[in-house]
Amino acid sequence: MGTGQAVGRGYFLKVVMPSLRQVIRATHTTLETFDIPDARLEAEVMVMNTMQMPRQDLFANQEMEVSGQQEHELNSVIERRRKREPLAYILGRKEFYGVNLLVNSDVLIPRPETELIVEHTLFMGLMGMETAELTIADVGTGTGAIAINLALHLPSAKIYAIDYYDPVLDVSSYNIRSHNVADRITLLKGDLLDPLPEPVDLIVANLPYVPTERIPRLEPEIQWEPTEALDGGADGLDLIRRLLEQASDPSDPRLNNNGIIILELDPEQIPEIRNITNKLFPSAQISVELDLAQNERIFVVNTGSC
Repeated sequence: MGTGQAVGRGYFLKVVMPSLRQVIRATHTTLETFDIPDARLEAEVMVMNTMQMPRQDLFANQEMEVSGQQEHELNSVIERRRKREPLAYILGRKEFYGVNLLVNSDVLIPRPETELIVEHTLFMGLMGMETAELTIADVGTGTGAIAINLALHLPSAKIYAIDYYDPVLDVSSYNIRSHNVADRITLLKGDLLDPLPEPVDLIVANLPYVPTERIPRLEPEIQWEPTEALDGGADGLDLIRRLLEQASDPSDPRLNNNGIIILELDPEQIPEIRNITNKLFPSAQISVELDLAQNERIFVVNTGSC
């Protein structure tokens, strides 16, 4: 795009570059044509990333010109997003509870719903438990999102972050080191609670809970994420059921007396997990926390004197 002005017998070509306002609007429109959810927000994030500026500068400099190179970089991002590749994978990062995390296709992208696990665990750690130095297990740590936030807000806690796959542990290790909490988090490789070297006060887990047959019908973006981080078996509860069985085994204690288990679940799974928990922890107190959509999401087991 440009305008030509005559100078003698030749022409001087002045290239007119689009403004930030125009680029955001055009990106928003393009994403809408692809049926991208939250198209306006994603357009702003894409432009912020391309221009390497914080959100406040994005809106304070709406008439700033966008160069041809920057447009090219933005178009590359838009093309990948057109194929429904998650924006977090394209950008290589995701914010979770105020913390920026490295993400790639080896790990599940942290969801806003999972921030409720952090909030409830912090409440338990700061208000609801008597011990000054909590021992916590984050089972299925993935990016390390939960463990890192707990380490930042509970500096006296000892945290074990557990996962089964080396590529996943590579990501969580990077994130833990980049947020300077490696002295408070011990990474363990293994099956659920098996690698724990000692009983803990709190078990937190966002394990795969999607029923196998439902996965192919999920949103196109989710199809890019690792199946092993989503697939919870026929009813979605295979790993969660085994976790509760491990935690309740008196012959190999993994949870201290008066310990607490905090799980993220599909609302439809709450009744079945309640039944399982009542059998395994008959004296436990059970509560359920709602997510932002007012769905039952966070399942809390307070074992009392079990």
